[in-house]
Amino acid sequence: MEGTSPWGDLPEEQPKSDGAQSAPAPVSISDGFAPMNSGTLLSGTPEMPTGQLIYLQPPSSAAKVIGVLVIIYAILGLLGNLVSAFGSLEMGNSTLIVLDVLNLGIGGATIVGGWMLMNYQRKGVMLLILTILLSTGVGVAQMSMADDIYVQMLEEGDITQEEYEMIQQTSGLIQGIGMVMMVFCGGICGLIVAIPLMISNNGLDESRLFG
Repeated sequence: MEGTSPWGDLPEEQPKSDGAQSAPAPVSISDGFAPMNSGTLLSGTPEMPTGQLIYLQPPSSAAKVIGVLVIIYAILGLLGNLVSAFGSLEMGNSTLIVLDVLNLGIGGATIVGGWMLMNYQRKGVMLLILTILLSTGVGVAQMSMADDIYVQMLEEGDITQEEYEMIQQTSGLIQGIGMVMMVFCGGICGLIVAIPLMISNNGLDESRLFG
């Protein structure tokens, strides 16, 4: 005899399992993440997140090249300033002597600034810009003293009265053009020295000239 349920009904017949489960329905990963216990299969192609790729590159050699050129220019300038200083000593003009001494100091500072720039020090750029400004100011001051020099040359007999008068006719124009050219050349030199600051991978440190 078969046993009967005390509730008077028979249990429903359960479907037989052959040991194989049906594959879960795939869910695209573009629709979001599926629950861990949902039994779903993720499908799709993984992609890298959008963004900017950064490539590591060696620092630009612009600072080193400009530093070398500055040092060569400063050495040549020092030689010219020495010749000018000897001429001022012979003339005995104290003002010109002081200006020549200042130029010698500026030339030495220019060499130091070029060496700093060769070593990728940002303060080297600042020092070179300062020396360019000082050198331009000293040059303008020397050029403005041209009249005093001609007067002294006339008094010492280096030039005649006729030569002095001829010089006076054009000295103002020559001085004006010379000052403008000197300021223009100073601006160009300043832009060249500042080139490393305009390059993204210049390799310069964060050093400062003051502070």
